[in-house]
Amino acid sequence: MTTAWLQDLEEKVQEASAALSDLRAENDSLKKQASDLQGRIDELEEKLEAAPDADQIAGWTEEREDVRQRVEKLVDHLGQLLEA
Repeated sequence: MTTAWLQDLEEKVQEASAALSDLRAENDSLKKQASDLQGRIDELEEKLEAAPDADQIAGWTEEREDVRQRVEKLVDHLGQLLEA
């Protein structure tokens, strides 16, 4: 009977050791996943920083409208030349 508590203690230590081993493996997996996700976040932040801002887009929109108006004038002018 005096060794029964020792056997119970040994079983509990083995269970705790197995649980600790499982938790370490899970921790390693989660660290890798966190590292991969951080890499993806860094990539997306770089893309976001390289993306045009609202002022640039507004400038491009104005420039596009200016080009469209000039092309329309040239087409009208060519049409008038062809009619003459």
